[in-house]
Amino acid sequence: MLGITVWLPSPDADRRLSARAAPPSSEDGESEPRPGRPQMQTLAPSQRSGALPSQRALVDARSEFRQRYGNPAARVRTSSATLLLAEALMAEAAGESDPAVKWVILEEARKLAISAGSPLVIGRSVRVASAEFDFDALAVEYRALLEIPLRAIDPRRASDLANAAAGVATRAEVDHRYDMAILAQGLTIRAWQRAGDIPAARAASQRLESLQRLGKASTRRSPNATEPGR
Repeated sequence: MLGITVWLPSPDADRRLSARAAPPSSEDGESEPRPGRPQMQTLAPSQRSGALPSQRALVDARSEFRQRYGNPAARVRTSSATLLLAEALMAEAAGESDPAVKWVILEEARKLAISAGSPLVIGRSVRVASAEFDFDALAVEYRALLEIPLRAIDPRRASDLANAAAGVATRAEVDHRYDMAILAQGLTIRAWQRAGDIPAARAASQRLESLQRLGKASTRRSPNATEPGR
């Protein structure tokens, strides 16, 4: 098991994260759920904190984060270690009572997932955050996926990225946010190309053309309408 004790300066935080971290179960180092492992629970809408913390609260929360954990990302050297830390931070967020600190912890976990090139952990971090805060989860997830360097990931991760981006495109279409759907579908195509799956890339291209037609039709029907959720 990878030691987390070398990453975190705070003894209390070190003990908590070390207890919650688990070694990755897949060959490429991706940490996946398995029986007996604590899982993040989605909160009912009535339990959500609601609006995002203020900028002042976030400044204080980031200072608190650094006091607790230092800059652990600077000490990890492998994608598997980075994913371990991201998962441990999400577990930390589950028990955090301060909304601003909770948001910062989840934000840091998402950054680690981007660094490790893990669309799956990115998606989980966004879902956990959206269960408690009101924000544009689609846009946040798309931007995070877009930050993964395609040339630096292997075909398996590229396939994961393609599927994640396609999921964002589908959810955006359901919300009639065709601009977002088109952007995400474009990322889907590029990811399938990186994965070397030409049939999937062609199918994604056809899907993109369909979304473009839907977007144009929607604009003609209501040229001055704003997109839902904007």
